[in-house]
This record gives sequence, structure tokens and C-alpha cells, in this order.
Amino acid sequence: MPVNCGTTITLNDLCVAIASKKRTTYRVIQQQYGDGYLARRQDGINPIDYIWGISTPPMPLEEALAFEQELEANGPTFFTWTPPGETTPDNWILDPVAWEWNFETTYFASISFSIRRYYGT
Repeated sequence: MPVNCGTTITLNDLCVAIASKKRTTYRVIQQQYGDGYLARRQDGINPIDYIWGISTPPMPLEEALAFEQELEANGPTFFTWTPPGETTPDNWILDPVAWEWNFETTYFASISFSIRRYYGT
């Protein structure tokens, strides 16, 4: 099912397709002892990782090329985005810094990539 974004897709105005997925993980450090006891604690001050597998809706090839140029220019740095269903923007990074093209037709393509919430400055 196509999504009508209404505007050109950019990192700051990221419109995601219905096929996009959110994954949440919690980082822990654990130590297993010989008597069967297992000690666990959170890893760091921000132990929850929020990861999105993003797919853009199909867009004209010219817009997909422009979006790819923005991805290349952004590289390993962060960008600000408000995920669907949330009201507060957060910082995000491409992780890994890679993306894939999916050609829907001769004239339309979508781009897929993974992003992770970034807690740095």
C-alpha cells in the first residue's frame, strides 16, 4: 500500500512506508557464577537501543537520487527525526552507514536503511 507523504522525502522530514519496523533492545552486562547465580545490570546510562528499519515509499527517481545525495552528505553524523507515533524529535544515525535501492517500476524507487537513536552531541 503506497503512502502519500505530500512532500519530498528528506532526513528531517522522513516519511516511512508501512513496511518500516521499530526494534527496541536493552543492553545488559551479566556475570554467570559457578553456583548457578547470575548477576545482571544495565549497561551504561542509556541502555535502551531504539532501531528503525526504514523503507521509504516509492518516489520518482529524481527524488530518490536527491535523497541518496542527502544520505551521502550526512554520512556518519546524526540528524533529527520524530518517529511515527511520537511527539518529541530525537537524534538518529545511520547504523550501518549503508542503504539499498528497490526499484518499484522503471520510474519509481524506494530506499531502505537502518537508523539507531543517537545519545551523543
